[in-house]
Order: sequence, then C-alpha cells, then structure tokens
Amino acid sequence: MKTIFISRKLTSKSVFKKTLEAAGFQIHDQSLIRFRPVEFNRVPTSDWIFFYSKNAVKYFFAGLDAAELKIPEKVKWATIGKSTAKALEKHINEIDFTGNGNTLETSTDFLKIANGQKVLFPRAEHSRKTIQQLLKGKIKDIDLIVYKNTPKKNIQIPDCDLLVFTSPMNVLNYFKQKALFEDQSVYAIGRTTAKTLVSVGIEDFLIAEEPSEAALAKAVLQQ
Repeated sequence: MKTIFISRKLTSKSVFKKTLEAAGFQIHDQSLIRFRPVEFNRVPTSDWIFFYSKNAVKYFFAGLDAAELKIPEKVKWATIGKSTAKALEKHINEIDFTGNGNTLETSTDFLKIANGQKVLFPRAEHSRKTIQQLLKGKIKDIDLIVYKNTPKKNIQIPDCDLLVFTSPMNVLNYFKQKALFEDQSVYAIGRTTAKTLVSVGIEDFLIAEEPSEAALAKAVLQQ
C-alpha cells in the first residue's frame, strides 16, 4: 500500500481523503503550521473585503465576534478561489467575486471591477500578499492581520511515498526537517507553493490544475 503525506489536517468529509483512500492509499495528514488568532478592535472602511484563504475567513469572523463588531455594511466580498468562497458563504449571503485560485488570473479579473477602489485584506501575519503585490498602485490595499501562522517545532513526520504540499510555509518547514528521497513523488496545490519547492531545490513535481483537494487527488491518480 502506497502512503501519502499531505500538509493539511483533513476532515472526514475531505474529498482528497475519500478519493485516495478508496483508491487504496494510506494517508498521513499533518499540518506543519500552528495558527493563532490576532485580536483587532476595528474594521477599516473599504469598498471590498478580499480573502486569501479559509483561515483568513475563519479568524476574521471569529475576531468580529470576539470584539463584538458588526459585519461591515455595503461592502463587497471577494475570495481568491472556490474553496475560500465556500467558507465565506457560511457567514454572508452573497459573494461578489470569486477567483479561480490562480493568482495572476484572479488579480487580472478582480482589477476589472475593483480598479482604484479600497480593498481590505484580512490575512496571516506572514502572508506573501500575492494579490496585493500584483495589484500594487492599481487598488488601495489595506492590511488587517487576523491570525499568525508559525512553523511547528519538534514534530515527527513519517516517511511516505508521495508528498503533497498545500502552502509555502509547509514546504519550508518540511524540508528543514527532512530530505527528499530519490523515489518520492511531490505535488503542489498551486504555483506559489511550487515556487517555494523550487527555492528549496525541488524541481521534479506536479502542480494541481486548480488549488483544491479534488484537483490534488486527480493529480495523484493520474501519475
């Protein structure tokens, strides 16, 4: 039985987990990152609120509740992709823009409707701010740190046949603690994660067609 390491703790409803376990794989799901909320006491005024991730959604709305703040009125909502949009749908009635997960294409499409407007980005303390960098000078971006993401230390990671990475920080922390074996296969959820793999010397890997668990599972099964 082939084994898979994925750098994300999966739920029982995970498409990745269900698909690959049904195909006979054994999965070790383990995030190498620790997440902690960051308190905030106001939400800056903006035309848009744009979310990079499900964690940004989670900690933004948890922070609103903790500070007893109201959801901003007359603001438009945007997400980088479908997975983040699903998380946001639990809190609001309508999402005004959903990207396809590709940062370059998403930023280009978003600019068509948000050019020159104020955009609030609830994000992690160590976010790479990819969309903000791509749209620098074309929108008025506002940061709101809602959580910290730091590498876990002193963790045990089993040797697996396949390695599936879901974020740049997970890549960096994994290869600080383990080397790549010659016969291991490597997968990246998206291009930003892929760039980080290259930065640590990993060049032979596959990128999912889109940043989703379903696409990751498809990539694994197709190889």
